[in-house]
Amino acid sequence: MGRQRRVITNVGGTIWFNLKKMYASPDSELSSSAIVSYLRKMSEDELKKISPEINGLGTFGVNKDDLLIFIATNTDVSKACMEALTELYRSRGINVVTRVVEGLTDDSNTAFKKGIADYVDLIIGLFDNGEQWSYDNYFNATSGYRSLIPYTTIVAAVFDSRVFYLYENSPHLLELPPFPINFDFEIMEKHSSFFEKVDNDCVPVEEARKEFGNELFTKIVPQILLEEDGLVYLSNFGKILWGRYTVSNPEIYLSDSAQKVIDKDPVYLEYIKKMLRNEAEAEHQLHEYVGDAQCYKFPAKGVRVFYIRHGEEPLKIATILRNHDEYERYIRTEQHEAGLNYTKARISI
Repeated sequence: MGRQRRVITNVGGTIWFNLKKMYASPDSELSSSAIVSYLRKMSEDELKKISPEINGLGTFGVNKDDLLIFIATNTDVSKACMEALTELYRSRGINVVTRVVEGLTDDSNTAFKKGIADYVDLIIGLFDNGEQWSYDNYFNATSGYRSLIPYTTIVAAVFDSRVFYLYENSPHLLELPPFPINFDFEIMEKHSSFFEKVDNDCVPVEEARKEFGNELFTKIVPQILLEEDGLVYLSNFGKILWGRYTVSNPEIYLSDSAQKVIDKDPVYLEYIKKMLRNEAEAEHQLHEYVGDAQCYKFPAKGVRVFYIRHGEEPLKIATILRNHDEYERYIRTEQHEAGLNYTKARISI
């Protein structure tokens, strides 16, 4: 059985404007519940004509086994359409997750530029915590702001996803061909501390020049760093590339004992990689164990990894137990994994 399909769709306001035109409804009467009421009275062919979102998803062949992610702009019209689509698809037994790009409004050009950056951050975030390997990812580029399509396509290329598009009333689904992105990710590996810093804040130009040297700095400024008023910060393309690097090289914390096990036999690092790719089995019933951690087990080899993770925080590997005997001894003693000494690392998965 293949992985679950995850279909990411930007939601525009086409449904709202089409219904307003068809029924001459005042703006105040076109709430999400009113939109759903109209939609439920329509045939599938009629729905496809008034909604590019439904048209694209219907032609793609979305079904109950899929996960839909709807992304709206921070406008009343887009959010109302997203809420209506969510209710419609959930009533069909399809799992739907919604997101709003808080900064993406049509108030001004400046606001829109910030919104593009917020959009890039949001869709990169969809691939955190092993999400890239948990699903077959598709972007439905049939709907939403047309100006987002280039960024959607770049993210899809970088994160090994596919983009499909339906042109107006054409019955044929078009898959946008991926384009090659030639970027030396070793730059990010060698300068990961700098990129962690610049991902969250602006950095003085002179600090960046010192970090990279003049020649490399000159090459990467037009690509992934932007320079303005004596400061540099990540471009939208830079955000996408850094997001791809961090997904493929997630940050973890290793306790001193876990590091010793890996240093002695690097094969145990592969078990941690499987955890990060969601390829391990969580062990929920630890009858005698008293401690701060949770446990992943690998039944074929008898290996167990005790770890700590809170929300979106990086994974902390507390201890690696190489066989069942080590596990039995470990759970008979009260543990305090939260108080261990941990060292930050990035590993390639």
